[in-house]
Amino acid sequence: MRILVLTSQGSGVGYHRLMLPIYYLEKTYAFFTDTLTDEVLEENFDIVLFNRFIPGTPLETLLEKRSKYGFKMICDIDDYWILDRSHILESVYPTQEIINHIKAADLVTCTNEKLWNEIRPINSNVAILPNALPYGNDQFTDVREYTDKVKFVYTGSITHEEDIKLIQFPFKKVASDSVLKSKVYFQLCGFDDSGEGSAAIWHRMISNFTCGLKLGDTRRFLPVTEYMNFYNDADCSIVPLRATKFNSMKSNLKLLEAASKKIPVIGSHVEPYLNSPMIQINQQGDWYKEIKKVTQDAIYRQEKGLELFEWAVANFSLFKVNEKRKQLYQSMNGS
Repeated sequence: MRILVLTSQGSGVGYHRLMLPIYYLEKTYAFFTDTLTDEVLEENFDIVLFNRFIPGTPLETLLEKRSKYGFKMICDIDDYWILDRSHILESVYPTQEIINHIKAADLVTCTNEKLWNEIRPINSNVAILPNALPYGNDQFTDVREYTDKVKFVYTGSITHEEDIKLIQFPFKKVASDSVLKSKVYFQLCGFDDSGEGSAAIWHRMISNFTCGLKLGDTRRFLPVTEYMNFYNDADCSIVPLRATKFNSMKSNLKLLEAASKKIPVIGSHVEPYLNSPMIQINQQGDWYKEIKKVTQDAIYRQEKGLELFEWAVANFSLFKVNEKRKQLYQSMNGS
């Protein structure tokens, strides 16, 4: 198989859904670029792979090139294409463009069954390839650094401001407990695109996550190829998520990341995190209770981290998922 991957170098979605899987996939040849040109296509690719759509390349142009060069077109979908009204990109999101690419694709891949059910009426040739990690390889090892405090991290982007608001008031209780406060440290981590208005959003998120800097005082930004360093000195990951249709179709990637470091996750009891060994939050008062337990009980913390790791390796190993990916790709070309 000769595979052409269309994605930008700094894209988190591109890294997890396209670059990492294809890097570890058994294939003849793969080429990664962010621009679709005739010069590249003349290298005779069997598959052109992209996420959602190809920025800068109209669908009509893509279809013309498919007809000319004879490649199969795979559209990967990792999120629902209709955003919540509260989402900061809702007014500018290319919903119809994504739908058009789903319709035109020879194969659509997605992360979970809920997305599969939404895609199937648009294109029946759809398959589930869950997010997965190459545990023990690359940056996904259990290398850890230990500090004198129990460190809680959140990793995400400014699109999660509304989710972070969920813990604003529960974390005030953590900050008001002088004994607990002295034992913990909270840090917000993510990707900063330095776009207009992003600094103000980050400021609000940091304030909510650290209770006005009472629980922590820094934020960290790293490129996708290094972002797992966020977790190196973490003892627990915090994952608040609102119960919305858009959020329910997200993947469980945040759990898989924490699992690679064998640290537990405390998170909202909503899809896509149901039926996992995450420490589930059913009501707001649970945040304080579980943070306190994780902080005070090192054995509990270690056991929940190991349980998450074993679950993730058994169900979301990239090497196992790539076996299905290889079969899907080969079947498209009759090989």
